[in-house]
Amino acid sequence: MKRYLFLTVMLLPMLLLAAVTVTASVNKTRLSLAERLEYTLEIKSDSSISVTEPSPPSIELFSFVNMRSSSRSSTTMSGFKVDTQHLRSYVYYYIPQKEGTTTIPAQEIRIGNKVYSSSEIVVTVVKSSSKSPAQSSPGLAPGFDFDDPDLPWSASRIAGSTTILAYPQRQKVYKGQPAVVSYYLYTDQMVRSFNLEGEKDYLGYGKSDYEAPTSLEYETVSHQGKRFQRALIKRLVLLPNETGELQAPVLQGRARIYEFGYLNQRVSSEPAWLEVLPLPKDGVPEDFGGAVGSFEVSEDLSAQSINLGEAITYSLRIAGQGNFNQFAHPQFPESSAQVSTPMAIDRVNAGVEGSRTLYYTIIPAQKGNYVLPSLSFSWFDPDRGVYRNFTGKKHEIQVKGASVVSYFSSLLESGKPQSIRPMLSRHSYPAYQSHLKQFWYWLIVAIILAFGIFSAYLAWQKSRGRRNPEVYNQMRADKALKKYLDEASEAARMLSQDFYTLAENGLLRYLAEKYGISNRLSIPEKIAELQQKQIAAKLIRDTEDFIELCEKQRFSPEKRNAADIMDDYHRLRQIVLAFSKRGAVK
Repeated sequence: MKRYLFLTVMLLPMLLLAAVTVTASVNKTRLSLAERLEYTLEIKSDSSISVTEPSPPSIELFSFVNMRSSSRSSTTMSGFKVDTQHLRSYVYYYIPQKEGTTTIPAQEIRIGNKVYSSSEIVVTVVKSSSKSPAQSSPGLAPGFDFDDPDLPWSASRIAGSTTILAYPQRQKVYKGQPAVVSYYLYTDQMVRSFNLEGEKDYLGYGKSDYEAPTSLEYETVSHQGKRFQRALIKRLVLLPNETGELQAPVLQGRARIYEFGYLNQRVSSEPAWLEVLPLPKDGVPEDFGGAVGSFEVSEDLSAQSINLGEAITYSLRIAGQGNFNQFAHPQFPESSAQVSTPMAIDRVNAGVEGSRTLYYTIIPAQKGNYVLPSLSFSWFDPDRGVYRNFTGKKHEIQVKGASVVSYFSSLLESGKPQSIRPMLSRHSYPAYQSHLKQFWYWLIVAIILAFGIFSAYLAWQKSRGRRNPEVYNQMRADKALKKYLDEASEAARMLSQDFYTLAENGLLRYLAEKYGISNRLSIPEKIAELQQKQIAAKLIRDTEDFIELCEKQRFSPEKRNAADIMDDYHRLRQIVLAFSKRGAVK
């Protein structure tokens, strides 16, 4: 063990250095005066990198012409290991000026807080074997065409312009209505990159980022009768809180332009204005809480029949585009039941687009038929210019009497998840007498203790006749299974994506302990081992499908919704229950 630890410590610096590599290469180490040299710097890393763009190296015998850069990433999966590689390359173009041999010096590149160096490269320039054709312009280098998009040598580019224009999605909006403003870089020059340095804000609105591209993606457009290249710089969401004319934020940055060398030009967006209208004063609903937008509203109730003391969940889903972070949540009218304040689950982009689900926990106070009052939600629809209202249905809930037996039996129902009951405030609390002073309380405690002692005695007697490793492993597996089900059940109740990791690990651990399968085997090998244990083929197929689902959800960018998680939880319980029964054997 000490030897392995020593080797790990010795190899750790090598592993850290291998995380980032910098290589230099050329298209040719021997070229003629009629050819061009392409010098490439490649940076590879297994994690995201922050690179300061290197300057073109000065190469004797050569004249620098142009450069381009690119980046890409790739992900490969081998078993449970996921490898991601990021690659960034810089290509510099040079024209040979005279014959001879020269050395391209090593380049230093700063990546994060470290400096990496490339290797030197020796290049030889020889005389052209044939005379180059005459060029129509003395400034055009061999190997380039006039229509090459990377060439800067045209009068229109040198005398061109670069600016930023702001385009509001709507010129007129209502107070509280989200307004998306898009900022585009317009240029007829060769802009290599744009660095956003700041935003100048004005009074009358709040704002948030809606979209921020990481690279310049150009499209050809016509502006003021001229042809420009246009690229999106940023999109902001403005939430006006005052009426009248409001000026949108001004973006300030620096464009890096190539014109016979790199030039930095400061650019600011031109002013853009919004006209903010007040909300109509006529027809305002009494329950209006400030919601402005285009919404679709729906409701759902978890159950229609419960036992006294149990809780039901009412959910209200609000989807669309609007000021999600600026309106109050609707409240139920007062009733005999305890109703919690809503818990909000958001799937909203920039606080203005998506959906919000409000969950209300309701605990009826007495048995019988309880009528849940309707819930109302009102908002102003700017597209129609009117106030709208959603009013839910009145739900009649059957509340059955509760007992100790019914309470514990409900815990065993796999299709009925238990609710976490919140601490709700009341206007007054009755003077309850402590159960510790009641005779029946201690009688129940005594019965439970007696039953527990008797059960432990029976278990001990049976264990004396089971002195073999196979039975012992099964007992250990049953104990581990309880802990595994508790963790997976908790994750499912919390609607957490961690459920799939806990479910997969716990199920594999249970099968390994119950059937004596090594944990070092891969999943296909473990399935093959199960097939040798005389287990029903359908149960093995169900197990394999569930493990495949867990692996897929662990690495999938798309998250399962609450209903899917609960369905998968019930599916897991059925698989474990089948393995626990003797009927699992063929």
